[in-house]
Amino acid sequence: MKKKGFTLIEIVIAMGLVFLMVGIVNSLLNSYVKSYKNSVVQNNGFNYLNEAISIIEKELNQHSASVKTENNVIKINYFDGEKINNIKCINSNLYILYGTKYAPPLDKGTKSVIIDDVKEFVAIKEGKIIYIKVAWYNGQSIERCLVIENAN
Repeated sequence: MKKKGFTLIEIVIAMGLVFLMVGIVNSLLNSYVKSYKNSVVQNNGFNYLNEAISIIEKELNQHSASVKTENNVIKINYFDGEKINNIKCINSNLYILYGTKYAPPLDKGTKSVIIDDVKEFVAIKEGKIIYIKVAWYNGQSIERCLVIENAN
């Protein structure tokens, strides 16, 4: 007499193999998701830092008459003779401080955030080139040499 069907042992072994494969797929999926999240964080950080450099470059080259650096502060005088702005790191935030020749830019005055959570900001000017380094809280940093087009 022939018996048709599966034994209990065969079913348990088949289920064990299925669970093993599901576990492997799950661990692969988890590692992929972690890798993706790290990649997104790195890309966002790089984009924020590039945007900060772009804002600084725009400020340096938009109607500026002279640019000076002093103690990692960028001091910008404009052609109108009235406007004076500083780019400075205050309490881990990089700001543009707005001022005029009658009311110099102050840390507590009118300001605009360029980027927050800054670990380090370095600005050094040599001739018409300014070296800028911005290091972010997560360890990412960006370094650029910008040409100052109009200012001396």
